[in-house]
Amino acid sequence: MLFSLLLLSIWAIGLVTLNLRCIDAARDVARAVARGETPDQAKSLAHQTLPNATITISHEGDDIHVTVTTAPTHTPPLITPLTPTHLSATATIQAEPSQLP
Repeated sequence: MLFSLLLLSIWAIGLVTLNLRCIDAARDVARAVARGETPDQAKSLAHQTLPNATITISHEGDDIHVTVTTAPTHTPPLITPLTPTHLSATATIQAEPSQLP
């Protein structure tokens, strides 16, 4: 029982770490787009950290919204229905004044 609890705890820590990586990737992409990099260049930054991530970039006025979504690679066999199917993070930043349309 303790061993199962230990494995479940390690898996949960892995999910938290993956979520933090999504947050960091979303911030990095938003910052890169705000500085004036092309969306493809900015997405390549996130793909270095999360190769299988889906990245969405949208503009709303001066704001740049970036959403990074990825799926956990490992799921515990007995609690698969309870595990998240994907993790997602969103970052919003204003474009640099020199990059405004």
